[in-house]
Amino acid sequence: PSPPMAMRQVSLQAVKHAECPICFEKLHVAPCGVFLDESGRRVSPDYYNLEAAREWLRTGNGHCPMTRRPVSAVREVPDLSKDPDGWFEVVDLDGDGKLSRAEAISALKAQLPLDNAALDAALVDPQHTMWRTWDADGSGSIERSELLAPNGLAAYVRRTFEAAQNKTAIPDMRTDKAGWYAYWDEDGSNSLEKEEVVRALIKTLGLS
Repeated sequence: PSPPMAMRQVSLQAVKHAECPICFEKLHVAPCGVFLDESGRRVSPDYYNLEAAREWLRTGNGHCPMTRRPVSAVREVPDLSKDPDGWFEVVDLDGDGKLSRAEAISALKAQLPLDNAALDAALVDPQHTMWRTWDADGSGSIERSELLAPNGLAAYVRRTFEAAQNKTAIPDMRTDKAGWYAYWDEDGSNSLEKEEVVRALIKTLGLS
C-alpha cells in the first residue's frame, strides 16, 4: 500500500530541502545511505540518513519509503574525496558509466553543506557555471575522467569542505571586500550568481 498522502508530501519536501525522508534530519550532517534491491541496484534516486535507513530496513515493511519497491540492503555513500570510484558507482543510479546533472547534484545536496537553491539552479540549467566547469567536454554528463580533473567535481567537493571547516563569522564587507566576496562564492567560480548575491545580502544585513 502507498504511504498516507500527507506523509508522502512531507517526505517530498524533505528531499527538496536535502533532508532525510525518514528522520527529516539534514543529510549532510551525517553519513548517507541508499536502498538496494536483491540484485544490488538502487531502488530510488533518494538519499537517507545512514542509521535511519538501516533502522528502517530492520523494522520496516521491506519496501522503500519513497518508491515502495522491495529493498534488501542499505549501502553507505562513500566520501567522494576519499573514494571517488566507490562514490561514482553509488551515484550512477542507472549504471550507464556517467553521471547526469540530476545524479550528480542530488548527491551533492545530500553530502555537502551548500545552498540548495544554487544547486537546483545548476540542475535545470545546462549552461550554469558549475555544470560547465564539471562537464568539461560539454557532453551533458560527467565521466570518471572528468570527476578527477583539476577543476572537476572531486576538486570542488574538497574546496567546499575546506571552506565549510574554515568559515566562522561573515567578513565585514566594508573593511574586507575580498574576504566577503570569497565567503559567499560557494561554488568557487570567482563570480557571484544572482542567488548567491541575494542570499549574501540578506545574511550580511540581517534581513531574514
